[in-house]
Amino acid sequence: ASTDRMIKLWDIDGKRLIRDLGQQKDMARSALFMPDGKTALTAGDDGEIVLRQLSDGTVLHVFSSGANGGVRQLKISQDGKRAVSGHDTGSVVVWDLAKGTVLHVLPGHDWSVSSVAISPDGTRALTGSIDGELKLWDIVAGKQLRSWHGHDRGAYGAVFLADGHQAVTGSGDYTIKLWDLDTFKEIRRFDGHSGTVYALALSADGKRLGSVSLDGTARIWNMDTGAEIAEFDPGTGPMYSVAFAADGTLLTGGIDRTIRDWPAAGGDGTVLFAGAPE
Repeated sequence: ASTDRMIKLWDIDGKRLIRDLGQQKDMARSALFMPDGKTALTAGDDGEIVLRQLSDGTVLHVFSSGANGGVRQLKISQDGKRAVSGHDTGSVVVWDLAKGTVLHVLPGHDWSVSSVAISPDGTRALTGSIDGELKLWDIVAGKQLRSWHGHDRGAYGAVFLADGHQAVTGSGDYTIKLWDLDTFKEIRRFDGHSGTVYALALSADGKRLGSVSLDGTARIWNMDTGAEIAEFDPGTGPMYSVAFAADGTLLTGGIDRTIRDWPAAGGDGTVLFAGAPE
């Protein structure tokens, strides 16, 4: 997904563009594979969530958020039954993907939603906004479970841990925090970034945390101790996206329009794609 509104499908192994899948009507902010591997959900500032067929880009369904405004964040439950979208109006919308309908509109945040995560069992969502407020929701019943001021600035990159009782969040206050979602207390802090922590990712075994920041660096952290394992600084400006590959390497995307692959133990990265959409 890109600021140019285009949705593109890439072959990672072949390092090539497979096809354009169409475009949003405004800036595209999210592009997520559905569990079936044959379709994807995309969303953006136009307020529309679009189900697209990967084979040819055919639009299968359009979920319109109506008065809830542009979609800033979008996540799909692991079973593919629900999606949760966070909007620039502060609204949080829960979707039934099978029926293509709205389950709940949760008007909880006073400011734009900047982060959304869904628990592994698909029953709860954690959202953050640009004022640093965090909210935990029961997305089955459609009710707020807790609200607390988690950060001094915007909250970004929320991720649930595998047990569903803990989560991590990054922030414009430069911190990463691990939260106990039963007591709503901070368990641990990961300090080191000197700019907004924009995105987070957990390794498959849950032992490592990847982060990227507007300070231009990516980092890998030990989840048990909070210690920094590795820092990567290509010197090319802010980074916006992060994920762990199946082999444990870290993937990052940034303002330089590259996607890079970084070794888990540290060292020089490899440019996988150059000139990708912004």
